Parts: sequence; C-alpha cells; structure tokens
Amino acid sequence: MLAVLAAGVQFSSAQSVDDIINKHFEAMGGKDKIGNIKTLKMICSVEIAQGMKAPITMYFVNNQSMRVEVEVQGMQILSAVDGDSGWSVNPMSGKKDAERMNADEIKESKDQMDLTGALFNYKAKGHAVELLGKEDMEGTEVYKLKIIKKSGDIQYDFIDAETYLLLKETTTHKFKDKETSGDVIFSDYKKVEGIMFAHSMENRESGASQGQALKVESIEINPAIDKNMFKMPAPQPAAPEVK
Repeated sequence: MLAVLAAGVQFSSAQSVDDIINKHFEAMGGKDKIGNIKTLKMICSVEIAQGMKAPITMYFVNNQSMRVEVEVQGMQILSAVDGDSGWSVNPMSGKKDAERMNADEIKESKDQMDLTGALFNYKAKGHAVELLGKEDMEGTEVYKLKIIKKSGDIQYDFIDAETYLLLKETTTHKFKDKETSGDVIFSDYKKVEGIMFAHSMENRESGASQGQALKVESIEINPAIDKNMFKMPAPQPAAPEVK
C-alpha cells in the first residue's frame, strides 16, 4: 500500500513539473517556434567602466558552435567553440595569435550552445528535473526547478509563477579539480519573431546582490552563418627584421 502511495506521489510531482515546463514554453512563444531555432546572432553591449561600454557580437549554431567578438579600446577579443574544440585571441594580454581553450572552458561554453535551453525536451537530452516548490524572489513568487544535467552539472531555474518566464538561473559547474557557481538574472523580455527573449542578462556571483549586465540590442533568428568563422585562425606571420 505504501509503495502504491509513493508511486502516486512521484507521478503527481512529475505531472506538476511537466505542467510548469509546458506553460513556460507557451509563454515563450511555443515549443514549435523554439525548436525551430537553428542559428542565432545577438548584438549586445556590456558596461566595463563608468560610461564605457564594450560592444559584443555573438553567433550560435545550435548545439554545435559559438563565436563571441568583443571590442575593447579598439582591439577585438575573440573566442569560439566548435564541437569539442575551442580557441581564443586576446590582444589585450599581449598575444596576437589564437590559443586553444582547455577542456573546462569548452565544457562551460557548451551549455550556451543549446539554444532551446536545458528544459526543452529535457528527458531526451538525458536531464532530470525536480520541482522544489514555490518561493519568493525579491517580491515575486516563483517556481524553483532543479535540473540535474547529463553532464553532472546542477542548474536551478526560477520561473515566474504568474508569467511563466524565466527570471533567474543558478548553475553549478563541476570540473576535475574545482566547482564554480553563478547566477544569471533575466529581465526586459521582448518578442522577436514571436519568441520572448530577455534583453537584459545580469551575471552575478552566487549570493551577490548585483553583477554585470549584458544588454541585448538586436537578435536575428536563423541567419545564414559562415561556419568557417568557428575555425581556429592560423598564426600571424612574424614581422620582417629591420636591417
């Protein structure tokens, strides 16, 4: 009898989780539209000092590739991940040639390459989701979902109980020798081709009251993207010796 009751509780909980997730994707514009996102281009900016903003352009190929271009003081910082390899160029560090990313950096980037998000078809992706109940988030009632990813990382999604939009995401990344945790606060939602996108994403250290906000200026859904842009550039030729 107890086993039957326990099974009933688990079934009810699973139904509640899926109901919240379904309402979330309805609020976002529908699973059909979201599932059709194959590529994405975002133009953003971030404040790096008082009154100084750095423009950022990001390119994504769903679950495959991403490239980030940041302009700082006339110099371009580049990073890209393509499959299981990645590279970066940071002239501000005095290096002009591309350097390979390590495994931890590539792993962290791969989450961002899932354009549909961890909750979309989560079972097929090998994730598990638990509903931890409702709680107050700075005066807004939210559902707290725990996502146990196939990779072993843990993510908590805080979904507005009224609008069903994602307000906060807390992720714990487990690497070989360390564990990192951080929050992303989502706000200023706007529709782009019928899909709701947050146009402000603030990255915070876990527990911090404020962080650094990324402001989205434009989003293109399914633009043509040259896949060569994700390839690691060859070293630049050495300057000729002055005789």
